[in-house]
Amino acid sequence: MRLGNPAVRRYANQAENGVLEAYDKKATYGGVYLKASLYAALTIIAAILSEFLILRFVSTENAQALVTVGILAAVSIIPMIVLSLIIAFVPSTAKVLGCIYAIIQGLLLGILAAFVDMVFPGLAFAAFLGTVIVFLVALVVNSVFKVKISSKFVRGIMVALFSLIAVEMIMWVLSLFGVFSFTQYMWVQIAISALCIIWATLMLFWDLSSIDYIVQSGADKKYEWTVAFSLVTTLIYLYVEILELLVRVAALFSRNK
Repeated sequence: MRLGNPAVRRYANQAENGVLEAYDKKATYGGVYLKASLYAALTIIAAILSEFLILRFVSTENAQALVTVGILAAVSIIPMIVLSLIIAFVPSTAKVLGCIYAIIQGLLLGILAAFVDMVFPGLAFAAFLGTVIVFLVALVVNSVFKVKISSKFVRGIMVALFSLIAVEMIMWVLSLFGVFSFTQYMWVQIAISALCIIWATLMLFWDLSSIDYIVQSGADKKYEWTVAFSLVTTLIYLYVEILELLVRVAALFSRNK
């Protein structure tokens, strides 16, 4: 299976060409998951603080503070993109920049969770539990069954996903002209969310395969930071997609009632 992590792909190419150095300190599973736990802890702590502040601003009706937070959240997406690109192509920066990215990411997640919980209380935590369950199941399946994902299956998921996105865009444009109500076709959005979750799960298996590869091939310990960062960002993406699916299903049931 082709590994998705750019840093690991470069390492794999070096291994195939026989140009790797002998490393004194080699990557271990414990080292990878310890570093992933650090990133995850920073993200969760930042998310909890962020959600607490948002809910406090709402309770005090501090509109100006909410507007300021919204602007900062929108602007923070830019440094996140820059940081992720730097880490992808300069793996040695993951140790420091990954922590900064995790904190910013956590702040954004806290804002998202706060607004979701104001409409559907408890849904953000349900998405968190769902993410943990998917990760644990993927970890067991990868360790016990050594699952390999075929490229044909991946292409099939991508074709189905992009097709549904195209349908959604067409329906949205038509709804602007009053042809029909866009909310009547919530099933399309739910299907897209479901496929995004499948795609995120595939990415998770790629990350787990990357971890297996660098450990079993005796890669340098510095790669622990890179694959740990990749694993956590994939889990966050999975969390967001699960949360989006739960919100859409909850909105559908609320509308029916």
